[in-house]
Amino acid sequence: MTIILLNCDKKSDIFCKLQTMKKYYIFIFLVFKTILYSQSSIQLKLVKTEPIKVDNLLGIDQFDSYYYLNNNAFEKKQIDKIFSYSNLQLGKIDQVKIFNALKIALLHKDFNTIVLLDNRLAEIRIIDFNNIFPYRRINQIAYANENSFWLFNSINLELELFDYKKQKTQLRTLPFNEEVICLNSNYNNVFALTKSKFFHYNYTGSQVSKIEHKGYDNFKLGNDFIIFKKDNSLFYKTFSNDQIQLLKMQKKIIKQFFVMNQTLYIYDGEFLYHYQLLKN
Repeated sequence: MTIILLNCDKKSDIFCKLQTMKKYYIFIFLVFKTILYSQSSIQLKLVKTEPIKVDNLLGIDQFDSYYYLNNNAFEKKQIDKIFSYSNLQLGKIDQVKIFNALKIALLHKDFNTIVLLDNRLAEIRIIDFNNIFPYRRINQIAYANENSFWLFNSINLELELFDYKKQKTQLRTLPFNEEVICLNSNYNNVFALTKSKFFHYNYTGSQVSKIEHKGYDNFKLGNDFIIFKKDNSLFYKTFSNDQIQLLKMQKKIIKQFFVMNQTLYIYDGEFLYHYQLLKN
């Protein structure tokens, strides 16, 4: 009986060791998988280069129409048609938002005014914040939904969701410690870049995340990712992961850049480069 018991103990001990080794290898596998996932990189594939000569290229919509400034006029080139808009009374155009190509938003900072245009660049509405109480000084704008915009008020350093038809604020975020230098959104999220931090809010104005950065001066949104710009370099980050990676490409001047679906556009003042974003 004693020998049998000893054999059982040995078998039990071997079983435990096997179980331990199994757990160990599973752990190593998961760690290895995590490392591989975290190191998955984005490659840029140049698919097209085209010459474009404009004063300031402002964006590209989902229909491959180009938006730009020429001699203080805002223009849209759609295949072989060119539409133009200008309003000398409101001065220069500081920001253009074309997330909704059927309702384009222009910000005239000097006159604290937003102008909405249709797809032919005809005026739909003029929102003059000088005549709306309480007084706001609008420094940044982004789309929210059909009748609302996200606004950055440089007086109180707050981000607010503003219904321009009712002319009422629906919600506000807590004040920032510094100016917002870039603001972009989709229908479910809004992102704000300051000189030292990057904020992500959902559509209710609740903060989803906040990360510190060193030197990003602009950013654009893709479907589920963000492209940051710092000097003459671009960086990639997904919405759900704080890991940021440098996009490797041939050195060129980045005068403007845009994102539409999985395509990254870079304009150097003479040529527009179309890059396809490829995941490894």
